[in-house]
Amino acid sequence: MLTARGGLAVAELIFYIPALFLSALVALRHGFGRQAGWIYLVLLSLVRVVGSSLNLAAQNHPSTGLVEGAAICQGIGLSPLLLAMLGMLKRVNEGMAPQRGLSPNLFHLLSIPIIAALVVAIIGIDDINSSKPATVDSGEHLAHAAIIIFLVDFLLQVGVTILSFLNIGSVSKGEKRILLAVAIGIPFIFVRLLYSILSYFITSSATFSPFDGNVIVQGLMSVLEEFVAVILFLGAGLLAPKIARSEVQSGQDVRATRRDQKSDYDLTTTRKHEAGIQQQQSGTTQGY
Repeated sequence: MLTARGGLAVAELIFYIPALFLSALVALRHGFGRQAGWIYLVLLSLVRVVGSSLNLAAQNHPSTGLVEGAAICQGIGLSPLLLAMLGMLKRVNEGMAPQRGLSPNLFHLLSIPIIAALVVAIIGIDDINSSKPATVDSGEHLAHAAIIIFLVDFLLQVGVTILSFLNIGSVSKGEKRILLAVAIGIPFIFVRLLYSILSYFITSSATFSPFDGNVIVQGLMSVLEEFVAVILFLGAGLLAPKIARSEVQSGQDVRATRRDQKSDYDLTTTRKHEAGIQQQQSGTTQGY
């Protein structure tokens, strides 16, 4: 018989299997470079599909390995979600007018703590499932550290979003949809992050337990929040204009590329205008 937690896992499979293929199509459309945040939605969907499958398997055939695998997949979902958010903010800033967007190095720096927290979270969750009390304590400390890193990085990204809105006049119409999706998704990602904070810091309450907590609370504060964020980010990816592959090269400033293209266009237009004037003058001279 399917339990409530199993039903939640089925709901995640129903959502994330189509999301996996759709996010792959969006990532393919925009390019699989790290500049495109949608590749991380592919990873998030894959993690959720694997985690839900392990959860269902653990209910039918309980084992330590299956339970630990499902717990790890549940705990590391914040990492690709925050990386997707960061990638889209980077895309918006790359499309801004010169001197308006933030430095690309800032986004590279913000991605490092997320990846580090991911590794720390995996080790911590694995240690929490240990039978040794000392290892469990160590795992809880590592999990706490990972959550704090995620929180600080998220708050910094909120600051980047605010700065981007202050320069929204320099953002193209297509990129504004991406920025709007990120802004709308912030409250939902915050609630998702809050659930993780409560799960690992309030150990006295079984409601927020990451392993056997209240299913309704998990569904409303974790699963549903991720659903909304993924829908917003995928919608932005479908509506956003595709950037030419030459503009998404590693180490290349997209703003500089677009500025050079604009300069070439202006120069060509000027030459055509001068040629037209010369033809008119030549025709007038012949008339005389």
